[in-house]
Amino acid sequence: MIRKSGSIVTAAVVSVAFSFSGPVMAQDKTVTLGVLGAFAGPFAADAVEGYNGAALAAKEINAAGGVNGYMFEVDKFDTKEMTPDAVLSAVERLKSTDNLGAIVTPFGSLSGFEMDYVAEIGVPYMVAANSNQYRSIIQEDPDFYKNVWSLAPSYDAYQTELPKVIDAMTEAGTFDAGDKTYAIIGSDNPYSMPIYEGLKTAMDAAGWTMTFDDVVPPVEINDWRVMLSQIRQNPPSVIINTEASSSNAASFMNQFMEDPTDSLLFIQYAPSVPEFVDLTEENSTGVLYNMLGGPISGEVRPRTKEIGDKYTAEYGYDSSIYGYIVYEMVYLYADLLGKVGDPMDYAAINAELAQTDKEMVHGRVKFDPETHLSIQGDGYLPIQFYQIWDGNRVTIYPSEYATGDSQTPPWMAK
Repeated sequence: MIRKSGSIVTAAVVSVAFSFSGPVMAQDKTVTLGVLGAFAGPFAADAVEGYNGAALAAKEINAAGGVNGYMFEVDKFDTKEMTPDAVLSAVERLKSTDNLGAIVTPFGSLSGFEMDYVAEIGVPYMVAANSNQYRSIIQEDPDFYKNVWSLAPSYDAYQTELPKVIDAMTEAGTFDAGDKTYAIIGSDNPYSMPIYEGLKTAMDAAGWTMTFDDVVPPVEINDWRVMLSQIRQNPPSVIINTEASSSNAASFMNQFMEDPTDSLLFIQYAPSVPEFVDLTEENSTGVLYNMLGGPISGEVRPRTKEIGDKYTAEYGYDSSIYGYIVYEMVYLYADLLGKVGDPMDYAAINAELAQTDKEMVHGRVKFDPETHLSIQGDGYLPIQFYQIWDGNRVTIYPSEYATGDSQTPPWMAK
């Protein structure tokens, strides 16, 4: 039976036929690792970097002789624009793939509805984003989703920590809060909306007054000028944009810089993607962003530098979070396969996966058995805040992972 978990799936999609017979291992002992992701549209950069990370790790493992005689092959399973039919078409292809050992991915969809179908296959499914959506589904029946595990933690801290960082910048003298006003923009998708709502609550509770509030549709946005014109009519102390698409956020950054207000600018997640800096160049200097489950700086954690150097040597540029985390997924799967021995023994591999307790580039990964998310907080996965400066990402919070101090954005220092 396929659980629906509150997901909305059209009748046409529901009619897709799924036969969940287990794949048969080929004689050549090849294991396929599937990267499920949107290789087109506004989130394509995330999928590509996740795939690159998986391919790089598999290449290294194969060069070292594989695992128990098994060699890894990485394949793309494209969810295109992440419409329900496109996602399920990719899952159907996964289901029929011989030698499928695991699915390693940044995210299969923004809502996580594909988990209902992946759970029926039973193949280990490791994800690295949209964890609040996965949590809301998994916690209803953790045993049903025994093969689905998130290397990302709960996103709750995204909703609460920004006012604390703004206060720290105020105390450091790199920001003057002035009349403590803020403008906020949400994006109408399952990732951004809870963060947008939570930040409004947190900012209001910290004594801030909202001057502008709007939500944009989850589509490609090239022109933010009307919205920015409205914000400039009553310039706030802080502007918050929870748009997670790097290309959309880059357009916002560039158009903000056409006539910047005397405002601190925070953009959720998107500046972490290398594409953002490529599209904004010097305009990105001074912008703030944060990440939960982001790699700890290589200045603090040598493994991050090691992976980053390998990725850059292979692909010519450094990755965002997903190249690192999906790389780590492949090595985690190699550990599991080494213990279990048989890649088709999904039950045994899932049982080992559930017991994971391992230091990775983004902190200590240990799963909450009730939600299947990585635990967040002291001793586990931290939330980190960054400021881009001259194309470099400087960790400014928390202090134990900081690689530099916050600075007054250049458009405010003039």
